[in-house]
Amino acid sequence: MKKRYVKAVLVLAGLIACTAMTAACSDSKTEEKSGAAAPGSESTAPKAKPTLSISMYDRGNVPQEMGTIDNNRWTKWLNENGPVNGKYVPIPRGESVQKLNLLFASGDAPDVVFEFDTRFRDQMYQQKMIMPVDDLIENSSTDYKQLLEKYPAIKKAATKPDGNMYEFGRVSPLVGFQALLIRTDWLDKLGLQVPETTEELFAVAKAFTEQDPDDNGANDTFGIALSGETGGTIDTMFRNVTWVVEDGKLVRGWKQLNAANEFKKRLYDAGLVDKDFLADKNGQKAQQDWNNGKIGIFVGRTIDLVNFNQYYEQLKTNVPSAEVKAIKLPKSEFGRFTIGVNNPVQMTTVINSKVKDPEAAMAYIDFMASRTAGEMLRFGQEGEDSVKGSNGCLQPIDAEKFNKEVSWNIDFQLLLSRIELGSCTDIQSQLDPSKPLEQDFLRLIQENNEANLSPDVEFPAITHGEHMPTLPEDLSVINTSVSKIGDIYNKALVSGTSYTIEQAYAEALDLWNKSGGDKLETFYADWYGNNSEKAFLARDMWEFVVK
Repeated sequence: MKKRYVKAVLVLAGLIACTAMTAACSDSKTEEKSGAAAPGSESTAPKAKPTLSISMYDRGNVPQEMGTIDNNRWTKWLNENGPVNGKYVPIPRGESVQKLNLLFASGDAPDVVFEFDTRFRDQMYQQKMIMPVDDLIENSSTDYKQLLEKYPAIKKAATKPDGNMYEFGRVSPLVGFQALLIRTDWLDKLGLQVPETTEELFAVAKAFTEQDPDDNGANDTFGIALSGETGGTIDTMFRNVTWVVEDGKLVRGWKQLNAANEFKKRLYDAGLVDKDFLADKNGQKAQQDWNNGKIGIFVGRTIDLVNFNQYYEQLKTNVPSAEVKAIKLPKSEFGRFTIGVNNPVQMTTVINSKVKDPEAAMAYIDFMASRTAGEMLRFGQEGEDSVKGSNGCLQPIDAEKFNKEVSWNIDFQLLLSRIELGSCTDIQSQLDPSKPLEQDFLRLIQENNEANLSPDVEFPAITHGEHMPTLPEDLSVINTSVSKIGDIYNKALVSGTSYTIEQAYAEALDLWNKSGGDKLETFYADWYGNNSEKAFLARDMWEFVVK
């Protein structure tokens, strides 16, 4: 009896022990499944991604089957592969400043804001709507910090008057953006050389107008365009860029303004340009005349694949015998200058000063500036959207499919530094040298870069317009008032002897003085005097020429 009792007690004890062990095992599995940490141990469960609100331009260009700008293939890819759960806030491209102002005023502004408008970004800085980012970059950044170390000029562009950085941007190779194109078949027919000076340019334009260069027996050609970008390029030839450095000081360039308009007036009075050029506000009529073979000197672009069709393929289709060359700007009494080049350091992004998780914002910016994101957004998925071509660069497998699914995502690339992705982001990589027209356009691109980046030319302004200081509100009002000076000179261009450039200058100077132009002069002189050594200026732009 006693033995049976002892045995029963031992069995019961064993059952209790086993039950306790089973419970312990069960609790351990439950903790592992739920992600809860056992006492004294650390959790191994993945940390949830932080949520971040991000502005995104809405251009209305997302194909319907792709979704919307805030919910599409690329927002999903970024959320799946990036460090944050992005909530994208659509911002109408043409009304971005108004929309963002409303969002900031209501306290609903995104954590990360993409915005091209230099003046508005400066307004956000002045009103303390965005945060300084020096410490954030130093302590939390990876990819963007490396970009800053590689290209110190970025810091110049991002630094505000208080000495801190507030903006993030992207870096591109410095290349010729616009090209001064001339019909060399016309030059050859008339026995002329490429013009090297503005006087030679005038003589060539006169011959192109008067000597029937297209050999059709009709008086139907113009020597040069005067509307659109070509008219602006004549200003560049004479360094008419408003603010110029003289004797180490930044001043209003009246001499340059008068010289440029005097030259335009000579062209107009001699009948070498379209008499209705002022009505051609966007230069479309001039482009049509160029494409129809009726203008001998014209400014086109060589920066994007669409330019091939706009300025060259259409001309060659209409006039197969046309021969074209990209040339340097002729030299004026003020020097020899580059035509348009791109802004190699473009600021695009800021962080809301009220962001709750600055480190998450920095992680997102790092990812968007990374090669991984850049290549995916630019070229799509290799094997699905693109495949490596004979030049080693990814090319669309199906152009129509690529346009529908990939190429519209340009506003997701505002932190993509093309200089880091190499030549595969250049227009040259997209042209097929086995096709004669495309091969010839490759030649034009090379000629244009050689012309614009030649050692004997200089950038006409002190810096790219996006790096000029923004005016305070009172001076912006003055600047708007004096912008009417352009209308005064346009009147002189088309008025013959009844209203001369000298008369236009007198009227323009009077408007300048009465409107408070001296305050603008003081502002720019002070800015240049205090910042000429630390601001991002033209000399910094040339660091981004790819050797």
